[in-house]
Amino acid sequence: MPLIAGVRALKRGKIVAMSNKQGITNRKIKMHKDSIVGMLVLSGIALIVAVVILKDGNEKPSGSIEPSDNVLRVIDGDTIEVNLKKIRLFGIDAPEKGQPCTRNNKPYDCGRASKEHLIFITAGANIECDEKGKDKWGRIIGACTADGEDIGRLMVKHGWAVAYTEYSGAYLPEEKFARTNRLGVWSKEFSIPSEWRKSDRGDRL
Repeated sequence: MPLIAGVRALKRGKIVAMSNKQGITNRKIKMHKDSIVGMLVLSGIALIVAVVILKDGNEKPSGSIEPSDNVLRVIDGDTIEVNLKKIRLFGIDAPEKGQPCTRNNKPYDCGRASKEHLIFITAGANIECDEKGKDKWGRIIGACTADGEDIGRLMVKHGWAVAYTEYSGAYLPEEKFARTNRLGVWSKEFSIPSEWRKSDRGDRL
């Protein structure tokens, strides 16, 4: 083979070899890019799924009142205001403001004591309420919890409210417990709040 032809053949072989090597490199780069794109797509899908799950988990059931974040005002022993919504506690009836009790023939403001006990139960707690309807004055009737504890149940069990049997018998066992152990108003002489409201003294409130 002439020298010039041999040189040309060698050059062609080198060029072909370089071309093949470049093709392998390009395929590697393309495969690397495809892997990155695939990972980004999977990450995006995972992010969307996580957002949907969090959104569903944070949704409140219909009829519920948002947690109070401690925006709470106690009005009396069976009425609170949560986020500017006045709520009458479901199933309980507490002594009215100024309703007297007596112990050892000494007068005692049971309405005030009941309110103070409700303040004690709810102080610093996260309040959540499940709306049950509305009363004839337009107030929301709500079953409320303080850090997960049923507020109405606690008020009746501690003796600072009675079961409002005209509307529910849910807390009769708690009332029996308080009466038996002479807790709260049951340690004194008092009138059932609904009966006191019907009396002459209640009419003057």
